[in-house]
Amino acid sequence: METHKILFESLEKAEKHFEAGEIRVAQKIVNEVSRNIRAEGKVSNKLRHRFNFMSAQSRYFNDISSFATNPKRNEIIKEVELLITAPIDNPKKQANAIHSLQTKWQLLDQTSKPAGREQWNTFKDLTDKAWKPCAQYYEELKAVKLLNAKERQKIIDSIVAYTNERSSKWPNLIELSKYLSKNFQLWQNFAPVLDEDFNDLKLAYQNARKPISDEIRSQENKNYKLKDEIIEKVKLIKNDDNQMCIQQFQKLKRDYQNIGPAGKKNEPTLWKILHENADKFYEAEKSVANEELNIIQELHDEIAKEGSSIKEVKERLRDLTKTRKTPEFIKLQKAIKGFEAKKAEETINNKITLYSNLISFIESESSDDVSIHKEIRKAISKPDYDANLDKLIETVVMIELLAGIEPPSEDKDIKQKLTLQMLQNKFSSSSNENDQLKDLLIVFIHNIKSKKLNAKELKLWSRIQVCLTSLSKTLP
Repeated sequence: METHKILFESLEKAEKHFEAGEIRVAQKIVNEVSRNIRAEGKVSNKLRHRFNFMSAQSRYFNDISSFATNPKRNEIIKEVELLITAPIDNPKKQANAIHSLQTKWQLLDQTSKPAGREQWNTFKDLTDKAWKPCAQYYEELKAVKLLNAKERQKIIDSIVAYTNERSSKWPNLIELSKYLSKNFQLWQNFAPVLDEDFNDLKLAYQNARKPISDEIRSQENKNYKLKDEIIEKVKLIKNDDNQMCIQQFQKLKRDYQNIGPAGKKNEPTLWKILHENADKFYEAEKSVANEELNIIQELHDEIAKEGSSIKEVKERLRDLTKTRKTPEFIKLQKAIKGFEAKKAEETINNKITLYSNLISFIESESSDDVSIHKEIRKAISKPDYDANLDKLIETVVMIELLAGIEPPSEDKDIKQKLTLQMLQNKFSSSSNENDQLKDLLIVFIHNIKSKKLNAKELKLWSRIQVCLTSLSKTLP
């Protein structure tokens, strides 16, 4: 009865291996159970039924494997037949072609159910015939196969040594997986080998890898449990402050990511479950973000309205916290900058127009209603009327120099004198350009002859008007 119990447990292990896609491992266990049952002779019906079911599973996978690989083997057989009926003139190329087909055949045997006896005998007989035109090269290739067998044995020995050295304290599964992958690539490089060596080497290679593969699965199972525990913690997150919930989830997510892999099949499922349990937190965040996006659209529409308050728009913009990196928020910021630039340009243009018409406000009571500097307003309300043409010309040339505009040639001497004067005052004067322009405009107003400008004075004033655009930023 104890033996029957062990056999039941072996069949359960085989079923788990089938479910995990480890077909070859499961079939090996089923075959071992089959031998034990034959040795026992009489077994219970329950065990017999269980074994028959698992045996059928094994045959099913063999059939699937054969269904996938037998057509490929038949194609290889046809290629060998072609080499017999139409051999390659160069024996070396003929041998290489046969060598390549044998390699393909052995790789199919290694990755799926081995070929049936009849199919294998057909392939062997045909390759023997195909080898006849290149018997000499065959000996050379045989030496290559023997060398490949030695190299494969070295790989097996190195894996065994690796296991013995590290089994007391295994590296992490990523390092182990890389090690197996690296050795498999190396193993593939040393093919083919002699047929009589192939199966023995293959079995030794699988047995050498098994402890490492088992350790990888063991670590994956541990990681699976750890990740599953974190998912359970995510399910328990609860806080009235949704932002706190997100912060707790992100911390747990970092812990989750610091855990090693849990197996290729498990990882996508675990990752999906992890995020599904956190979706509710982000849905709340998304709702707030959507509300802010609606506000952004309202503010964008507000800017387009006539007489809108940009100050109020900017104040409401400061309250938005969830959408600062969205295209909509960035677009609104650009719209605000564009609006402010447009308003600034309008202000400057209005100021240029105002100062261009400054002379029209002389002795005018309406000058109190316009936005001009108080000292200039005082000057135009009561000019001195000094009628000093030289002073007027000098003032205009000075304004032109400030604006970077070349004065007329007849004012060349005045320009030179004023340029020198500007250089001398550069480091001693504390007045800025706004004050300079203000003082020059006041000097011009006080030195006209009368309220109504004569032809020379109008010409000089027109030269000042040309300068105002360049000096728009320094208008007082």
